[in-house]
Amino acid sequence: MMDALISWFGADAAKTVAFAILSGVAGFFAKGFYDIWLAQRKDRLDRVNQQLKLLYGPLYALDRANNLAWTAFRSRTRPEGSFFETLPPPNQEELEMWRRWMRTIFQPIHNEMLSLITTNADLLIDDDLPESLQLFCAHVTAYRVVFERWSENDFAEHRSVINYPTEEMAAYLTRSFRLLKSQQRRLLGPRSA
Repeated sequence: MMDALISWFGADAAKTVAFAILSGVAGFFAKGFYDIWLAQRKDRLDRVNQQLKLLYGPLYALDRANNLAWTAFRSRTRPEGSFFETLPPPNQEELEMWRRWMRTIFQPIHNEMLSLITTNADLLIDDDLPESLQLFCAHVTAYRVVFERWSENDFAEHRSVINYPTEEMAAYLTRSFRLLKSQQRRLLGPRSA
């Protein structure tokens, strides 16, 4: 091929034409690889945005709100020690306050969190449902029996058979939320700061 180019254009022109062809081919492949890299980056950013918007962002915010509400409740009602394990046991007024806060504050928050987890489990950053989320789902589900009894004016039980995994949930959601926000900033690049 080079001989044909030399005979048509001469040696210097043939080199120039060959260089132009090679540059064009190299540019074509470089652009192709860049386009693939850019598409993959966009896909990763879209995934992270979905994880933050539909799962980890709302879960993190609701867990924080839940913990702040719990702290406020406990600062007013039996602030010393465990609610049920501390002597003397809770009196009727304290139990009524417990039921009111459970029904109006914690149950709606927990139901929303459970819905987020079960509806958006495909967005988890983990390969499996983390233990803290498993415990949370079990806690909320087991509480349904207690709420059902309360609706029938049976107040013999006041707690789920599975405790709320307060520290485990907070640690998992904080770590996951921050990891995803960091990935989001990195994928957005320096202009996002």
